[in-house]
Amino acid sequence: MITDKLKSKKTNAIFIASIVTIFIFITLNSLVFYYKYINATTFSVKDYDQRIDMRLHIVMDELVKSGYDIDVFKEKTAQINIINSLYLFKKDAKNELDLIYTNDRQQSLGKDSIFSRYGCSGLRNHSFVSKYYDREILPENKVKVCLFYGVGDYVIGIRQFLPHTITNIKDPEFKEWFIKNMVPTFFLSSIGCALFIVFVIWGLNRYFDLRAEYIKNKVSLKRNLRYVKNQLYVDPMTKLANKSKLMDYLSEIKDPKVIIIDIDDFGRMNDYYGKEVCDNILICMANLIKEFANEVSMKAFCIGADQFVLAENEEMDMSRYEEIAEAITGRFKGRVIEVKDPKTEKMLEIEVHTTIGFALETEDTLMKATTALKMAKQNKKDYAAYFKNLTQKGEYAEQIERSNMIRQAMVSKNIVPFYQPIFNANGEILKYESLVRIVSSDEIFSPHIFLDTSKRIKRYAELQKMVISQNINRLEENEKLILSINLSGRDMLDGDVSSWLLELLNKHRVADRIVFELVEDENLDSVERVENFIAKVKNMGAKIAIDDFGSGYSNFAYILKMRPDYIKIDGSLIKNIDINHDSYMITRAIVSFARDLGIKTIAEFVHSKDIFDICKELGVDEFQGFYLGVPTGNIQ
Repeated sequence: MITDKLKSKKTNAIFIASIVTIFIFITLNSLVFYYKYINATTFSVKDYDQRIDMRLHIVMDELVKSGYDIDVFKEKTAQINIINSLYLFKKDAKNELDLIYTNDRQQSLGKDSIFSRYGCSGLRNHSFVSKYYDREILPENKVKVCLFYGVGDYVIGIRQFLPHTITNIKDPEFKEWFIKNMVPTFFLSSIGCALFIVFVIWGLNRYFDLRAEYIKNKVSLKRNLRYVKNQLYVDPMTKLANKSKLMDYLSEIKDPKVIIIDIDDFGRMNDYYGKEVCDNILICMANLIKEFANEVSMKAFCIGADQFVLAENEEMDMSRYEEIAEAITGRFKGRVIEVKDPKTEKMLEIEVHTTIGFALETEDTLMKATTALKMAKQNKKDYAAYFKNLTQKGEYAEQIERSNMIRQAMVSKNIVPFYQPIFNANGEILKYESLVRIVSSDEIFSPHIFLDTSKRIKRYAELQKMVISQNINRLEENEKLILSINLSGRDMLDGDVSSWLLELLNKHRVADRIVFELVEDENLDSVERVENFIAKVKNMGAKIAIDDFGSGYSNFAYILKMRPDYIKIDGSLIKNIDINHDSYMITRAIVSFARDLGIKTIAEFVHSKDIFDICKELGVDEFQGFYLGVPTGNIQ
């Protein structure tokens, strides 16, 4: 369609250019004709023949008066000075003409003088019984006149170039004048016009070819970007919309209702049957849940390795969602799924159980549905619904236990950073990522154990300050060290933490060896305030990385706003890149996108040599994972 439009436009452009060129050609030739015609036109009788004849007779009289004395004749004609091109011939014994005098300085004396050079070629064979007369109209409104008379043994005459005039287009000489004056102009302008048209056609062809190529590339780029965006919102395993798509959907609707379906004991199932078998189970479950979603007019999502969501925008109807939960339980409780065992090639019958949590409130609906799911699992129920007064002593007791652990760790200074190396393609360590840990006498706790609790008990800011202070000390001790430090939206928007951090960087002058990794959380919605903080630390020399790109809030528009130095590709894409084609394609698209913007990429979760080699092949710049190096309390 686009090609046909361009062809039509090109044809029209060539036609218009040709018409314009022909118009210019006609106009220019008309102007030239008008100019020459005006200069050549006279309303008086043309008398140049009479004037030349009169002048020649005056000279002839002088020749006779001088008694044919050539020297005297020269003096007389020099005094008269009425003819510039005077020629005097004398006939020899053979009756041939020999030039004995001329006032034309460019002409030599002798025989064969002006017969061919000046166009008076008929003079040689003329008998001179009568006068010799020859006239030729020349270009540029000129006429050449040759007039010779025989006087005894002498032939005297003149050849002169005079202005040529005509009276009007009915003048007998108009046709000859037109041929001499306009044909050369018409010929040259025709050649120029033809060359110009050829050049214009070539130029237009070239322009529209480039235009077609540009449009083709633009369409292809849009198609590829659309594909990548779609892939970022689709779970590569189940082909259902992912958590990012769910978050967007929930933010757009007025009355969100969410049902979470969790496969029970999926981790143990994965350990027993293996990853390939469990992947097939997930695909079967996804198809069944999608089919069920269509039946109840809800949207299906996959938000984790073993969790699915049904969501819709509807008013409160408790009985409807209890019926849906019971229907899901009835359909999936003890559901036997047949999958093929890749090792034995036999069909396995695996019984799958699910637990359901749903929330009907309009605010934080997904989080509340997750809470309901936890409650159902803890109470060994098939499903549970979230209510405002939904609490449990066991959950609160766990929070108290973790709160005490955080408080004791702060007092005893057991909150420390661990460091995981980040490598280049040659296996050389470039920098380290700082990862917070709580170290006790017999155990090391990862942040997922205590970080959320620290936020609930309002100890998070203090904890973050302790870790960052230790990292700054490390940088001062080792001038070659480069550290990557995690920052959440909460850190950048908390006036206490952000101002403290800026003051610390300004004091110790180590910002140029720090990469701040922006960790996804709900506060990243306040993009303008986050951008202000990023601008300040960048001015100090710090670099910015976007963590877990390819999941959550991460999107291309966010990258274009933040303009980071690094993109850390989410581990959920990297860990399956050797067996999942969609993960491979999405990672390749992210690397290409980042490279075009001059942004370096870092692959997380590199847990095998195969994954390391594939990431290098795709052009990933830096690598991090247990295959290369585990987090430790020491820096190598």
